[in-house]
Amino acid sequence: MINETYLITRLKNGDQQAFRQVFELYVNKVYQFVYGYVKERTEAEDIVQNVFHKVWVKRDTIDADKSFSGFLFTIAYRKIVDHIRQHTQKKKHAIVRFLHHEEPFSNTSADHLLIDHELASQYERALNTLTPKRKEIFLLSRHLGLSNKEIAEKLQLSVKTVENHMTAALFTLKEFLRKAEIGVVALCITSLL
Repeated sequence: MINETYLITRLKNGDQQAFRQVFELYVNKVYQFVYGYVKERTEAEDIVQNVFHKVWVKRDTIDADKSFSGFLFTIAYRKIVDHIRQHTQKKKHAIVRFLHHEEPFSNTSADHLLIDHELASQYERALNTLTPKRKEIFLLSRHLGLSNKEIAEKLQLSVKTVENHMTAALFTLKEFLRKAEIGVVALCITSLL
């Protein structure tokens, strides 16, 4: 049976063998914890590696009298949050490019192309859930840039009717995208569309 307090004290003092033992003791638990959030093996492995790197770098701040697992899982949680923020930002930028019909960069990575394709596919499916009239109004507004008044005149509807259709369309799109687990798309639909 390993005396964890002694092991953590050795780690705190820079003992690499103690670090290896701590790694072996906790790596599977940390991996399961991280994977539970990111749901992707390679990303989870990268985060776990970063967690243990941080443990080594911050080893002198470890309090051997307190719960080491609390220290470790706090670092893991913060790394997960950082990863989700970065991933969300990448998706958000891809959505902005897609929604504004910007040309992708010539050196766009495969990941960005995949995200763009996924977004385009989900966006198209979401549009197809709208009634024909709502879809037409939404496309006139968001794709052609017509105002509610211009749409009302073009379709011989009241401005209020156009507004009601737009509100319903946005709600439907957000719900579809939320259920498709593209939450950031739903957020962007709210802020950009």
